[in-house]
Amino acid sequence: MKRIVVLGGGVIGTMHAYFALKAGFEVVQVERDPEALSASVRNFGLIWVSGRETGAELALAIRARALWQKVGSEANIGFRGNGSLTVAQTDSEFAVLQEAAAMPDAQERGFELLHKNEVQKLEPLLNGKYVGALRCTQDGAVEPAMLFVGLREALLKNPNYTWIPNFEAVDFENNETGNHISNAQGVTVSGDYMVHCPGAAHTGFLADFMADAPLRKVFLQMGATIPIAEKLGHSLADTDSLRYYPAFKKLSLDQLPPQSKVASEHKMQLLLAPRFDGSFTIGDTHLYEEPFSHEIVEEPYKHLLDVINSIFGRDFEVGKRWSGIYSQTIGGDLYYRNEIAPGAVIVTGGGGRGNTLSPAIAEETITSWEK
Repeated sequence: MKRIVVLGGGVIGTMHAYFALKAGFEVVQVERDPEALSASVRNFGLIWVSGRETGAELALAIRARALWQKVGSEANIGFRGNGSLTVAQTDSEFAVLQEAAAMPDAQERGFELLHKNEVQKLEPLLNGKYVGALRCTQDGAVEPAMLFVGLREALLKNPNYTWIPNFEAVDFENNETGNHISNAQGVTVSGDYMVHCPGAAHTGFLADFMADAPLRKVFLQMGATIPIAEKLGHSLADTDSLRYYPAFKKLSLDQLPPQSKVASEHKMQLLLAPRFDGSFTIGDTHLYEEPFSHEIVEEPYKHLLDVINSIFGRDFEVGKRWSGIYSQTIGGDLYYRNEIAPGAVIVTGGGGRGNTLSPAIAEETITSWEK
């Protein structure tokens, strides 16, 4: 049985471990922290098919959505195919959603145009000022707080899986015996194949391999509302989200109302994911120019609350605020994959679609290798 070593405990790395085991490999997964602490545990947990670009990206997202369903049936990760609602608050926004609902692949995406009364039948909590929404039945969600706990429990049931936390690799070597990583204490882990999933950590021993990689880092702010007793089923977006997702680039986006000053400055959209505890994960902003200050700026949260309060017709409060950094490709590829030695690859750069695509990305890597 051949062995795959996976570096990184985030969603991309853990999906590689999961599908490698399914394919019949022995798997050793190492993580520099006690558990993954970076971008993929700070995100929405959204599986966002609706905004993916027509063609290869949408096809990969639909494949990933099916794989998420399968993983969710086998591991306690809080998966649900809850769908999403992109809410139009003006007639001009609704007109753009009508265009989206008429896209050639709208049925493939599970698009359905709803007027306000139809939205309220699905989601009685939405009692604010809006005209209607674009529903996407293909969208889903997982619980970030449950994701890695549930996946790890499932992985550890397999005797061919080994989990090594607190292992920070500082050196990599490929030779006739395979691929090898070592930490500062001189401990070496070896395998026939190796997948480096560094997320936004492009430094250390990988720096030379990634020096010219078509990647950029993106800094974002997010938050969570104070929990409420009532439950919201669907995830939500506002029509600012249409500006940022490639699926909608051919729509009449110039007919959307201008973004607010804060939303424009911080390149914002509203995404909202309901959590099991009654809170909503909300965001987000996008900052591309390094170096990042890492300061949490308050104005974006005020903007998000204004949008949410208007849609729901009630006032919410932000209970938690945090930031994160993810790695994003800037070329034409959907993510970054680079073979740095025979049987050893770097996989990162999924950016804002990394959580959505992660199982399909992992599947593509694993199926390319011989058991």
